[in-house]
Amino acid sequence: MTVAPMTGPKVAIAYFSGSGAITRTARLIAEAARGEGAAADLVDVTRMTPETWDILHAADAIAFGTPTYMGGPAAGFKAFMDDTGDTIWLDRMWADKLAAGFTAGVNTGGDKLSTLQALSVFAMQHGMVWIGQEVIGAPVFRENEGLNLSGTFLGLAVNANTSGLTEGCEASARIFGERIARAALRWQV
Repeated sequence: MTVAPMTGPKVAIAYFSGSGAITRTARLIAEAARGEGAAADLVDVTRMTPETWDILHAADAIAFGTPTYMGGPAAGFKAFMDDTGDTIWLDRMWADKLAAGFTAGVNTGGDKLSTLQALSVFAMQHGMVWIGQEVIGAPVFRENEGLNLSGTFLGLAVNANTSGLTEGCEASARIFGERIARAALRWQV
């Protein structure tokens, strides 16, 4: 009996970016996922086409990314969420896909958790399976200094300012991308 070789999982990163921090984070997640053997596609949700919708439908895992504005997902991402409410939601097109979420804000807390909660509820409404953040930062583990600065486990929450992302936030994004790819690989089997 011959078994067809497994191909790597497909990860899509669907994001909206305002200042560029989410774009940078999405790219880091994609690079890390590719390093784990996944195919990773970036999908800017403000430029949806039939082809970009097909990328999301074909993905094994979708990571959703938006800045936190006024305590929740940015309007550009919320419009994308709302656009999935008809056929995609009603036909359960994303049921049993893996999902993850990431956000950025200026402050360490910055109400980013409420954005991650909105993204996880959105994924649950689609019947998706959520992947959280695994990294425990300092001071619990000194070797993780600078990682998971916001202390969130529901998803990735990075800090962004006029200088961009901190080194620890960039490292956290890479770790999150690796986690998503590994989970997608396990989920394929």
